Amino acid sequence: MEKLLNEEIINQVKDFLNEMENPVNALIFKGKNEESELTEQLIKEIAEINDKITVESFESGSEEASKYSLDSSLYPALVMLADGKDMGVKFYGVPSGHEFSTLLTDFVSLSKNGKTDFSEDTVSKISSVDKKTRIRVFVTPTCPYCPKAVISGHQAAMINSNISGEMVEANEFGELSMKHGVSSVPHTVIEVLENDTWVTKNEFVGTYPENNFVDELLKALN
Repeated sequence: MEKLLNEEIINQVKDFLNEMENPVNALIFKGKNEESELTEQLIKEIAEINDKITVESFESGSEEASKYSLDSSLYPALVMLADGKDMGVKFYGVPSGHEFSTLLTDFVSLSKNGKTDFSEDTVSKISSVDKKTRIRVFVTPTCPYCPKAVISGHQAAMINSNISGEMVEANEFGELSMKHGVSSVPHTVIEVLENDTWVTKNEFVGTYPENNFVDELLKALN
């Protein structure tokens, strides 16, 4: 299969990932679709650039998938671990286009044991979340504003084990996008687990500044 990353991009990725400190494990869960093969190829090509990245692939419905509380209707799925530790960082769909930068940012953050860009006050507020919470950010590859929204969700997950931060590629999962009325991206959906069912508590469109993002997160929990 033809390489996805050319020499110029490989050199840029190499420079960016030089900041990595500790191992990061990329777990790919594949369905029977082209997007799953693309995701696997992309992550493996990145892993060839930096030896701190390891890759494992699993088929949909595997025992490993249930271990990470994956949505069984959304494949491909990518789970990223900080040296074997699950920090709630997930991608549903191919992390391509502008989301490629999100992927690389996560590799660096997770290699630093989930180091975030949030202020101490924001970290304190996110740490107070005591309910199982899912932050889903619907994106498209061509959206330049989406990475910041996804990274906010992912970094919230890195801070608090009660939170799962998930990128969802809106075009790949049309039925789910329709359910939430996604017409513009980024579209963030915040859900709370109640009686083993995920219940939508808040939704907003656009990339919010740090303080507003936290306000929307806490509003969903009150």
